[in-house]
Amino acid sequence: MRIIVTGGTSGIGYGVACLAVERGWEVTIIGRNRTQGAKIAAELGVNYLYADLSLMSDVRRLVEQLEEPIHALALCAGGVYTGKEVRLTSEGLETTFATNYLSKFTLSEMLLQQNKIVSGGCIAMVGGNGAHKNVSTNWTAPHAGLQAAMKAALAVDLYAADLAKRYPQLRVHACYPGMVRTNLFQEAPLLFRLLSRLFGQPIAKGSSYLGRLILEKHSGVHWKRDRPMRFRDSLPEGQEAEALWAYSRQHI
Repeated sequence: MRIIVTGGTSGIGYGVACLAVERGWEVTIIGRNRTQGAKIAAELGVNYLYADLSLMSDVRRLVEQLEEPIHALALCAGGVYTGKEVRLTSEGLETTFATNYLSKFTLSEMLLQQNKIVSGGCIAMVGGNGAHKNVSTNWTAPHAGLQAAMKAALAVDLYAADLAKRYPQLRVHACYPGMVRTNLFQEAPLLFRLLSRLFGQPIAKGSSYLGRLILEKHSGVHWKRDRPMRFRDSLPEGQEAEALWAYSRQHI
């Protein structure tokens, strides 16, 4: 069995990679830190491929590097920036939305179009906490800080729901693992970093929620830790969802 793990050089992605190795899977981790990637590859006995997933050109290049068959795709790459300034990539995309959502969409869609993910396989992604009230659905407008992260989380949850409908032969899951002691808040103010350290779960615990959805057969798309997600507000439909797909497809 073969799994691709984005963000596999640290945090939840690293934890998922460890779980897959324990099950005897062939693992390829994706990350932008070449030094850390080589270190983890040697430590776990896995493959490492470099990609900066905030750049869609890197995502497209990555698709060409990945060989079939792929039995599971674990989309764990992401970050949260709390600054008040909008951060743009060299391609002109807002960094958080590009990394946390667009990379998931583009990588999944291109691999599916090229039939590299096997029927009966699994696509699992780190999703949001289910609180989408007052989150912007102006997908083309760049936002800063937590607004950008919340918009990306909403887009991921929408995408997971749509993907599950279009590919019933796949297991599709989006999972919110809760606060985990990762480097997600490494660029956040001191208070955020302290809260993460004090109240966050260990990486092994946080990654176990996503790992169980991949390595065991579960139904249901949206999860909060090990329970089905109960959204506080319904996911947007109609024009808002269609606008997201139209914008997303521009980057394939």
